[in-house]
Amino acid sequence: MSRSIISVITLLVLSLPAFAYDLKGFEARFGLVKNEEGKVIAIRLKKAVTKFTIKPFIEQIKNDLIAEQNSFVAKSAAEKEQQIDEMLFSMGLNPYDKSAEGEEEAQRIKDSLLNLPNIDVDAAFAEIRNNDFWAEFEAKLKEAMMYIDPSILTYHEDARFFYKKNVTYTVVAWALKEAQKRFSSVPLLNIASFVVVRVHDMMMEQRLFHHNMLLHYFETVSETELGLSKEEVDKAVSSIYEYRIEATNFSESNRAAADWLSYGQNNFYKMVRSGNGRVRDWADPIFGGRFTSIKKLDYAFAEVMEKDAKKIYHLHVNAHEFSQKPALAYDYSQPNRIKRNRALLNLAGVGLGFLPIPGWIQSNVQSFIKSLYVEQVRMEGALVGYFDMNGNQGMMSKIYGQRANFYIVE
Repeated sequence: MSRSIISVITLLVLSLPAFAYDLKGFEARFGLVKNEEGKVIAIRLKKAVTKFTIKPFIEQIKNDLIAEQNSFVAKSAAEKEQQIDEMLFSMGLNPYDKSAEGEEEAQRIKDSLLNLPNIDVDAAFAEIRNNDFWAEFEAKLKEAMMYIDPSILTYHEDARFFYKKNVTYTVVAWALKEAQKRFSSVPLLNIASFVVVRVHDMMMEQRLFHHNMLLHYFETVSETELGLSKEEVDKAVSSIYEYRIEATNFSESNRAAADWLSYGQNNFYKMVRSGNGRVRDWADPIFGGRFTSIKKLDYAFAEVMEKDAKKIYHLHVNAHEFSQKPALAYDYSQPNRIKRNRALLNLAGVGLGFLPIPGWIQSNVQSFIKSLYVEQVRMEGALVGYFDMNGNQGMMSKIYGQRANFYIVE
C-alpha cells in the first residue's frame, strides 16, 4: 500500500466525529413539531427573528460609516491605502494585477473604501431615515413573512412547501421599483436599494444558516439521539434541499416531490463526497504541501496548518466567484480577520453608491462583494454546530461574531 493511500486512510479515520458530544445546543435551538400521532412533521427554530424593524439596520450602517471615517484621521492617506491593500491581498485579490480576474472589482472596492471620508453621512442618512418609504416596505415585508414563518426550518409533509418563499421576492421587486420614485438623488437611491436587498437577504439567511447547522447534526449524530426516526431525518433533509430549489426550476421541484424520502440525502451525500475529495486533494503531495495536519471537522469544514498558522477552511465555498481556492472560515492567528474583512466589504457595498460609476458596473461589483462573504456566512452555521456540539463555547461565539447578520441570533 502506497504512502499516499495510507495517509488518506489515516486522515479519514482521524476525521470521524468523537463519541462524546453535547446536544444541549441542539435542544435549545431546535424544536420538533409533532402531529397528534406523535410523528415529527416539522423542525422549528426556537430563536428565530420573526419581528423586525429596518431602521436599526440603517442606523448601524450610518454608525459604521462614521466609525470608518474616524479611522482615517489616525492614518495618513498612504497608510490607509496600504491597510486596504492588505485586506484585499488577504482575500486573494490584487487591484494592481491587470491580468487577474476580479482585478477591476477589487479596484472598485478599494475606490469605494478610500472615498468614505468624502461622504456627508449625516446629510445622506437624514433624508434616508425621514422617507415614508421605509414604513411601507417594512409593512409589506412583515406581511409576506407571515406566509413563510422564518422559524419553520423544515416541513416534512409537503414537498413544495417552500415555494411560498417567493412572495418575499415580489416585495423586494416592488420596493426597488418604488425607491426609484421616492429618492431623487442617485446616491440616496443606491443606499435605499442596498438596504432593501440586504435586509431581505439577512432575513432569509437565518434559515439557510440553521439549515447547515442541522445538516451538521444529521451527519454526526444518530437520529434516535436527536429524537427523530430515520424517515423523519430523511424528510427533513429533503425539505432543506427543497428550499434551495429556484422558483423557475420546475423540473427539479418535480424530482424532489417524486423521490421525497431520498431526494435530500442523495444531494447531501454528493456534497459529502465532494468535500472528501477536496480533503484528499489537500493531503496529496502533488497539492504542494500548502496544508498540513488536515483534520476534517464535518461535511463543510476542515482545520489545517498553513505554514505556521492554524486555520479553518470551507470545503464547498471558494474565496470568491473568480477563485478556485477555498474560502477561509477562521484564522486562529488573527481571530478578528474575517469579521473585520466582512465589515469593510459591507461598507464598500454602501460606498459604491457614492461613486460616479454606471449602474451595471455597480451591480457587477455588488455581486462580486457578495461572493466574498454571503455564502460563506450561511455555510458557517455548520461550524457553529461543530463547536457547540464539542463544548467549545468560546469558538462558537467567535464564529457567531463574524456572521455579518444581526438577524441570526446566538
